[in-house]
Amino acid sequence: MSRLLNVILTAVSSRAIPPLVIGFFFLLYIGVAFFTDETLIALMALTHDSVILAAILFLIPLNYTLRMVRETMKYRKMRTVMTGKTADGRAELFEEQVEIPRSPMAPADLESRLADVGYKTGRSENSLSAWRGVSLFPARLLFLAGTFCLFTGILVSITTRTSNRRMVIEGEPLPTPGGTGGTVERISLAQSSGPILIRDLTMEVAPSNSGYGKKTFGIYPPSLYGGAFIYPRFLGLELLLRFSAPGIPSGYEKKCILNCYPPGKEHSEVIPNSPYRIVFSVQEPAAGSERYSSYITGNVPLQFKLLKGSEVLFTGGAPIGGEVVRDGYRLGFPGIRRLVVTDFIGDYGVFFIWAAGLILAAAGCIWLPVRLLFPRREMFFRFEPDVTYACSRAEGGARKHAGVFHETLDLLNAGNG
Repeated sequence: MSRLLNVILTAVSSRAIPPLVIGFFFLLYIGVAFFTDETLIALMALTHDSVILAAILFLIPLNYTLRMVRETMKYRKMRTVMTGKTADGRAELFEEQVEIPRSPMAPADLESRLADVGYKTGRSENSLSAWRGVSLFPARLLFLAGTFCLFTGILVSITTRTSNRRMVIEGEPLPTPGGTGGTVERISLAQSSGPILIRDLTMEVAPSNSGYGKKTFGIYPPSLYGGAFIYPRFLGLELLLRFSAPGIPSGYEKKCILNCYPPGKEHSEVIPNSPYRIVFSVQEPAAGSERYSSYITGNVPLQFKLLKGSEVLFTGGAPIGGEVVRDGYRLGFPGIRRLVVTDFIGDYGVFFIWAAGLILAAAGCIWLPVRLLFPRREMFFRFEPDVTYACSRAEGGARKHAGVFHETLDLLNAGNG
């Protein structure tokens, strides 16, 4: 049983697992592409609904977890060997191992020789170790940890992500999925002073009864509120419409959600149980004006067309707070409020992905200077009664290190002559 477990662990921790899993999903992506244009979304949905596909994807973070454990054990074993406490496992730890007859050259002389060429040394009763430079173990461990976080984040996002699209309206409670939002005091759009975004969209929310304090949400980075990330998507307007016409003496009143931004985009509102339809749009700004100036100022030049079937009865502007009366038709616009179509995303995988970015950046910042300027080079000599075992490994500067190692072997062999 123990042997079978070791075989399974060795297979799962193999470096071949990540490319095999990625290759499998790539082939699956190609297959899904034959049936839909939204291939990536369909593949994510398929993985979300399939325990088998999720388990296959789980192999990657499991693989990196086992490799971190194996890397740590290998590093600790190397340190144990270098201190002379054990000689077991030399073949798997070092890149080169040579056996030569025991030389009469004293270990102290060999230690002095290696110190002269820049190596630090350590000697025990029957062994000598020499090293220089800094180990890349921290960078390797960080790289494995960062990759683990990346694929764990992808797995968590695909299997647990939830999405709810809601209307955030000025003066209304923030419609979080948990129903814990405070009142939206103000929605504003302004020119951005930052180097990336052209405009800043902010939503100011008053404190809620559930203990959330006053909060301001922007476009980026997304804010976490009530257990969900808030992603503003589209600008819009909420219009209170009152309408009456010949044959509809009682009139009609409704709060209309107008998806009519950017300016020039039209939104239709059908009057139920009647042939009438009203088409709303925001007037295009004058040449040279800010395209979203009406949304920024709140002074919205709303335009409308009243249609009966396909016939346009009349067009005009909508004075907010007033009404338009013509030929027995009455259109009233008592109030208008800004709104933002917003996605509330429950996705805790992003924490792992953000952590992966930071960890991988740290790994790169450590690896590059160490690899170029202070690469780790190690030698180990164990003196048995009739034979000397000489071992060598290098994480960088291998040619120079190999020259020193082979010169040292020549000195030991010369002593035999």
